[in-house]
Amino acid sequence: MKPTKKWMDWYYKTGKKYVTPVILIVFFIVAFVLICQMVKPESYNVKLFEVAQKTIRSPQTIEDTQKTAEEQAKAAAAVEDVYVFNRETAQNRESLVRSLFAYVTEVNREAALNDAKNDKMTSIDQKLDSLKGKLSKNVSEDITEGVNAAMLTILIQMNVKDLQQVEKEVVSALDVAMGQSVRKDNMTDIKVSARDTIELSNLPANYKGVAKTILSYAIVPNEVYNAAQTEDRRKEASANVIPVKILQGQVVVQEGQIIDREIYRQLALLHLLDQKMPIKQYAGFGLLLLSLGIMLYFFTNKQKNLNKARKNQYALVFSSVYIAILLMLMIIRFLEGADISNISFLFPAAFGPMIIKILLNEKFAFMMTIFTSVTSFFVFQSDATAAVNVTVSTFILLSGLASIVVLRDYSRRSAILLSGFIVGLANMAFVFLLLLISNTGLLTLAFWIPVGYAFLGGIGSFVLGIGVIPIFETVFGILTTSRLVELANPNHPLLKKIMMKAPGTYHHSLMVANLAESCTDAIGGNSLLVRVGCFYHDIGKTIRPPYFVENQLHGINPHDRLTPEQSRDIILAHTTDGAAILRDNHFPQPIIDIALEHHGTTLVKYFYYKAKEKNPDVSEADFRYSGPKPQTKEIAIINISDSVEAAVRSCDAPTKEKIKAIVDNIIDDRMQDKQFVACDITFQEIETIRATLCATLNGIYHQRIQYPDDK
Repeated sequence: MKPTKKWMDWYYKTGKKYVTPVILIVFFIVAFVLICQMVKPESYNVKLFEVAQKTIRSPQTIEDTQKTAEEQAKAAAAVEDVYVFNRETAQNRESLVRSLFAYVTEVNREAALNDAKNDKMTSIDQKLDSLKGKLSKNVSEDITEGVNAAMLTILIQMNVKDLQQVEKEVVSALDVAMGQSVRKDNMTDIKVSARDTIELSNLPANYKGVAKTILSYAIVPNEVYNAAQTEDRRKEASANVIPVKILQGQVVVQEGQIIDREIYRQLALLHLLDQKMPIKQYAGFGLLLLSLGIMLYFFTNKQKNLNKARKNQYALVFSSVYIAILLMLMIIRFLEGADISNISFLFPAAFGPMIIKILLNEKFAFMMTIFTSVTSFFVFQSDATAAVNVTVSTFILLSGLASIVVLRDYSRRSAILLSGFIVGLANMAFVFLLLLISNTGLLTLAFWIPVGYAFLGGIGSFVLGIGVIPIFETVFGILTTSRLVELANPNHPLLKKIMMKAPGTYHHSLMVANLAESCTDAIGGNSLLVRVGCFYHDIGKTIRPPYFVENQLHGINPHDRLTPEQSRDIILAHTTDGAAILRDNHFPQPIIDIALEHHGTTLVKYFYYKAKEKNPDVSEADFRYSGPKPQTKEIAIINISDSVEAAVRSCDAPTKEKIKAIVDNIIDDRMQDKQFVACDITFQEIETIRATLCATLNGIYHQRIQYPDDK
């Protein structure tokens, strides 16, 4: 076996299932690289303390964490210390002062009693010692440490009236002083004010000093510093600081401005010096693409009318178009870098949805519109302002939707071009409205140039789509309406080959096409695909035309000279041979599938029973087609129509009853043989096919009036 043939056999048996995952992974990596390349910030070759050669704007909104921290520190430092006012302090200090005067009175009274009892005068020193003892024994505060002995001696020597007057003035001044907020930082001022009050009072001059001393001692702070509350308020003030941000589009440095340390720091923060993005941004874009991929995966799997191979094919086509869109976005970004104003509106936003609608279907086209607009939002985020970003993304969304709505007839290139012209006009209207909303001046070039770009982008999308659709059809085997029309042309080389080499097969194929097309229309399938598929479904018979009954002339049957096994091999080979011919001619996969699957795994009964006559132990499996069984309802219809047409054609004088019996027998045989278990055809559709076949065949083989011969 040749290496190429060996590799192809491995590919179609085993390797084919690995192709889709590998290609999707490659597409994911390519898309990730392209997006990161487009969104990463532009690098500027600037140096510290040099003059800026151009105005540099911020490509994104980013928090300046250093500035934010500085503002938070300022806000916290501006918060004053929290003090708690204690009303009991004033009462306690007043009680302390009154206790002092009470003890003085008590000492004088005790001394008077002792003098009367002992008829002896108590000395001043004795009174002072007694007073000090009372003031320092079993007390919470030793007053003698704050009021010296000289002051206490003066108190002891006062008469009762003077002592009461001094007490009254001290307590009164103390109440005024302690009624204020007294802290360590203002306590001196309050004491001075209180002493001035005593100085201005009516006390005798020789008593004012002791009053001032007692008052100064009694005045203490009545507000206590609260560390916990202070810290809480500072944290709250820090948290209330609005983060300092460098806004997208904000001028970081003006042309001609000196790049100082602060500007240089901001440029570095924005990665405008190293052309790098933070790791979290790379991760973010990776997760974005992963999310889009997951959406595409589940969306594709929900399409019940697609088998697994078609789903993989759709995913590959969708991914390929998405990569092409990313490349176009990169070109637009490059042109923007060349300072071409508003060039982003030239982006062919309708290209992706238009080509996906033609290649796949309208649902996938809407999905492509969403993917494109979401991606563009991030790609254009480094524009001068966020408003421009939103405007361009909105334009791309609207243009994509317009292309889906406008494009209806895509079987003719002229119709596609007309749709492109209409989309171009719609693009002009969209940009006109968006620029009005953004308050752009009507009489400026900045207004009308984008409108012109939008028109060119609309037409260009469709012109570009017409050019690349054949590439996608060839590479991915996608079957479009225009491609089907092209394959249905009788002048196609392969159809000519069938007509020349196997005219009977050609006629049979046309008849099968008519039957299958009618059935497909009846159940709402792809009738054009069925018709074209029928044209080529038996192309494998062109290799050995005489071995198939419709091509045999003059009653000569080559199988008469062959064993049943040899005949079997020739008959069974026409499906695989046909698929190989179509594959070599780069036919779309659905047509290849029809050639390969139109007999499913049915039994070649004639040669099986002929072989069984010679060998009763012959295996039935050896006389079955290799399949696979029909994977779509369209191929199931061809499977039935092919057998019905051959059976009715071989019937003598077919009547309605005979036709109905043939159709019923063939359909029931296929059902019992489980030939339709791999496709999604329903019992209701099978009954519709049964009725349609009978009606169509009755129309073809209707009874004719016997005209008399002319004599």
